[in-house]
Amino acid sequence: MSTKTLDPLDQMVADYSLVTNGYSGNAPANPYPLLAEMRSKCPVMQGDLLKQHQIPSMADYMMTGRPTLTLYRYDDIHAVLMNPKDWLSYIVGDGFGAAVDNMLLTAMDGEAHDKFRKTLQKPFMRSEVRKLVDTLIRPVVVKEFVEKLRPNGKADLVRELALPFPIRAIYAYFGFPHDKDLLSNLASWAIQVVAAPQSDPALAAITVPQSMVAGQSMYDTVLPIVQAYRRRGEFRADILGHMMQVEHDGQRFTDEEITLFLRMLLLAAGETTTRSFANMMVQLLENPDVLDEVRADRSLIPKAVTETMRRDPTAGAVARVAARDLEIGGVAVPKGTAVLLSIASANRDPAAYEDPDRLWLKRPMRPLLSFGFGPHMCMGMHMALAEMEVALDAVLDLPNLRFDPAYPHPEIRGLNMRGPDALHVVWG
Repeated sequence: MSTKTLDPLDQMVADYSLVTNGYSGNAPANPYPLLAEMRSKCPVMQGDLLKQHQIPSMADYMMTGRPTLTLYRYDDIHAVLMNPKDWLSYIVGDGFGAAVDNMLLTAMDGEAHDKFRKTLQKPFMRSEVRKLVDTLIRPVVVKEFVEKLRPNGKADLVRELALPFPIRAIYAYFGFPHDKDLLSNLASWAIQVVAAPQSDPALAAITVPQSMVAGQSMYDTVLPIVQAYRRRGEFRADILGHMMQVEHDGQRFTDEEITLFLRMLLLAAGETTTRSFANMMVQLLENPDVLDEVRADRSLIPKAVTETMRRDPTAGAVARVAARDLEIGGVAVPKGTAVLLSIASANRDPAAYEDPDRLWLKRPMRPLLSFGFGPHMCMGMHMALAEMEVALDAVLDLPNLRFDPAYPHPEIRGLNMRGPDALHVVWG
């Protein structure tokens, strides 16, 4: 639980673990045999897979008893994600939207979503992000982290690399000043907002008020940064510079509006990349033949990133709600019914992927669902991919990288927000 006495990085680790614990519930650490059984026996299941395992579910964060179905097949889930008119996203904001004044792009629908996304998306386009690889991302990852770790011969890659480096990179792209305590505090507050939904009422009584304080703290911290940026009058090629100059419905954003949007972006700016990178490294270290393959041929790095995200995605589930009476997978879905989409199950559906449990870098890929899909696909996807590719390339240069035998084998856990608590490695 959060305290004010921890070092900022230790605070981030504590909040990260709080999210992992909250989204693990009583589910098995390896959920894939369970998901395979459900996909085979009951691909459209009455009920909510997450709630059944005491895990907060975006299908019914507020525990209202909303009727819910769980979908397990790739084709059914892909069909829902590709049809935002009939399958709405607003329920995504039920859990922690209040902490950020309900300003969540992922919880917007229809024209409002499309217009805001169009306004905000330019800095996140692949062409823009790729310009940052050599000017921002690689210097941060290599010079500020990996080269400093190299002489130690060992590290906890979660604490010492995966947690801080995505935050350092994306916050620099936001246009924020480089202040370690500032960045750690913002990241920790963002995780506390995400951790607000808890299935244990006693714990939720702590985390929900904490998330409200964290959301306000983020706003109060970011607004002066935005105001100072505008006063300087130097609109750089970063996210703040874009938002200062872009027009939405014919008007420029105010500093207060920019702050609200930046706070929204901060919620997904670091931790999902942290977990995806850590999950990738666990899988590669568990499969040393594949690790050697990508070390020998660095052109396989992008495939290593996408294949490990397919095989064990951080975001194991998302949710939508039926806008009208519908049918999916041959099952009637009344208006107002939520559908929990098991991305983790879809990603190992043998109807979509040959030998789906295998880590296979040269696999013929279908559209990857791990960032969502369709109009609500994660806007920060290209930044996350670039960060993970650069970080993997850097750690592959650590000779004879392997699990540290002095620590327990790392375990990826959780039915949603999956990740290991720690990842102790040695090299040399």
